Amino acid sequence: MEKTFYIATQAFGWFISISLAVFGVFAFKLKYPFIGILLILIFLASCVVNYLFRKKWKETL
Repeated sequence: MEKTFYIATQAFGWFISISLAVFGVFAFKLKYPFIGILLILIFLASCVVNYLFRKKWKETL
């Protein structure tokens, strides 16, 4: 695949991950613990997917 595809996917993936973390923290501050926990779990899963995608990208170079 093209290098720009990998870079764009990583950039948007990390942007979405950071957004999920921020929304999760604010959900806790607004006294919505279930939503906060759910968003933090999705954030962790997103980080794992980003890490695996980056590892795959390094193998293809």
